[in-house]
Amino acid sequence: MEMQSVKKVIMLAVGILIAFLIADILSNVVVILSGLNGAAGMVVNFVVYAAVFFFVLHLLEKYAHIVFFGFDRE
Repeated sequence: MEMQSVKKVIMLAVGILIAFLIADILSNVVVILSGLNGAAGMVVNFVVYAAVFFFVLHLLEKYAHIVFFGFDRE
């Protein structure tokens, strides 16, 4: 039973790391391609990063069955 808990924690950490890396790469690519810099670039980077990060977490939750958002479960 203890190993199952450890496996869940490791999968959670790996899933968050994957989402972080994908979101970081895609948000930087969008800002570079748009040519924005300064405050506008920072805002666009933040918004795109947040959207992609939560989208990737949702995809991982749906297809890899890693539970990040367990609000609808009891």
